[in-house]
Amino acid sequence: MPTSLLPIDAIATALQQGRARDAEQLTRTYLTAAPADTDALLILALCLQEQNRLPEATQIHRDLIRLQPEIASHWNNLGTTLRAEGLVREAEDAYRHARMLAPNDYAAAMNLGLLFLERDMYPQAQEQFLAAHVIDADSVEARIYAARMCYALDAQHRAEQLLASWRTWHDLSDDLRLELAVLISHFGDGAEGLQLFARLLQDNPQNHRAIANLAALQERLNRLDDARATLACLSPPDAVADAALAREILSVRAMLALREPDAALARNVIEALLAEQQRIHAQYPHDSASKPQADLYFALAKICDKLGDVDAAMAALRQAHALQLDPIRKSLPELLAPDAELLHTATKWLDASAIAAWPQWPAPPLGESPVFIVGFPRSGTTMLEQMLDAHPHLKAMDERAFLQVLVERMGSFGLAYPFDLGKLSAAQCSELRELYWHLAAKVAPCTAGQRLVDKNPLNMLRLPLIHRLFPNAPIVLALRHPCDVILSNYMQHFNSNTFAVLCSNLDRLAQGYVTAFESCLHHVDLLAPKLMRLRYEDLLDDFPGNVSRLGAFLELEDAAVMSHFAEHARNKGYISTPSYSQVIEPPNKNAVGRWRRYTRYLEPALPILQPLMQRFGYDA
Repeated sequence: MPTSLLPIDAIATALQQGRARDAEQLTRTYLTAAPADTDALLILALCLQEQNRLPEATQIHRDLIRLQPEIASHWNNLGTTLRAEGLVREAEDAYRHARMLAPNDYAAAMNLGLLFLERDMYPQAQEQFLAAHVIDADSVEARIYAARMCYALDAQHRAEQLLASWRTWHDLSDDLRLELAVLISHFGDGAEGLQLFARLLQDNPQNHRAIANLAALQERLNRLDDARATLACLSPPDAVADAALAREILSVRAMLALREPDAALARNVIEALLAEQQRIHAQYPHDSASKPQADLYFALAKICDKLGDVDAAMAALRQAHALQLDPIRKSLPELLAPDAELLHTATKWLDASAIAAWPQWPAPPLGESPVFIVGFPRSGTTMLEQMLDAHPHLKAMDERAFLQVLVERMGSFGLAYPFDLGKLSAAQCSELRELYWHLAAKVAPCTAGQRLVDKNPLNMLRLPLIHRLFPNAPIVLALRHPCDVILSNYMQHFNSNTFAVLCSNLDRLAQGYVTAFESCLHHVDLLAPKLMRLRYEDLLDDFPGNVSRLGAFLELEDAAVMSHFAEHARNKGYISTPSYSQVIEPPNKNAVGRWRRYTRYLEPALPILQPLMQRFGYDA
């Protein structure tokens, strides 16, 4: 037995004053008399961790496990020191053992989630963060990190549900406030995002990561002068010791370089940023935040394209896609399987007999139905959205997967989409419509006399659902030369994992385009919806005439106001699609026929696209 009590107060005071060595000595003195005192051993490990003497701390935690193998917290603590040493496999084993011993241990679930997050293993991280949320539903930390993973895994609606009460949260750490501000900005609420960053920086003006992310949001909101001024508050990347901060600065600098009118100068800037990225990775090879990022290569490709350097653009894109696929290969390898159905909804076709058997239920008239804008991404859908949103009687919402939410609700009825659409009762159809309006009202509340515009390109694969719930809804199908569409998608840095994989290979992308349109056109022929086809090139050839035609289709008065969409888009704020920097400019033909410069690279895809080019009236 020890001759004196463990001097907890003196040790705590020493640690609070930054005197970890003194605290260590006090603890070791006590342990000479009680070498197996587990409380003292735990404090000793903490003292060693404070001094960054991680291998010694790890050994103490192993000793504790030997003495008390059934205590989950010992395994959790071991995992934390192993993780800090970079021994991620052993850390994972320790955390998993802690979770096995204590399935309701919140700390172990969070720590295992953070370990997976650092390794880009997003589904596994999501599982642990959601488990932590179940263990402690009031934990803001679990909600924020679970939301971050849901957003990264294309489940934005679930992420928004997790953060629904964020305005009531107080006393968050700076790290959590930053995560929240970034997420709210990603959800399309630029004004709220700016306010969150402003409050964070008011409390801590030296939060450099908040400054970098604020600059990124300002660029995204097309507030370029503000973004440049904000970024000027930070040191250049080569003077930053934090790899995560350096990466964020590099990314914002690249985005701003893309906005420069001098493309040659912009190329020099981005190439210098790429060299700096490589230097940072060499300096911090074991820091996951230092790994080269795809966004700089996508930026370089766009600048090379502007300069007409086709080969350099394609070389940069190969690098960009390889880097973007790397974390997907780790976390979602099934998306890269040869037989992966990346647009699986497009393979589910209804036939005429199924549709003929649908019972006829009451449905909203045209004036009380949404306006749907569909078409393969990069076909001019964002420009159409901004045109319609410029009309006072229309209200557009940023891209939302609300129709997918309705499909999931169908599943809760025990019905499979699309084959069981005819089994929906009148009450179930009404319930689905009410859910849709409820979700839409949160992001795009309409005033009296306004109609909702739902622009989500790949809703072209949800035409049966649209027609079942809103049979009188007008649908605008955006068309563009398939080769320009394919090339433009190949050049984009998409957040969606599924779409990133689809767009990483030109042949696969071309086949996905054909698969999507075959499904869409099949259902157009069967359903005969109120649909208008609008070719991007025709719109630019006769903009006033096609504005009038579009207005007549939607039964709008004074459609001419839609011609001023660019000014409206500049004032709108956050636009979630890659076209956010283009739709603030008047319509132009700069991107029409761009594919011809890339014919050599597109040649293998041309036979795949040829039938649709012929059907749409485009030449090869």
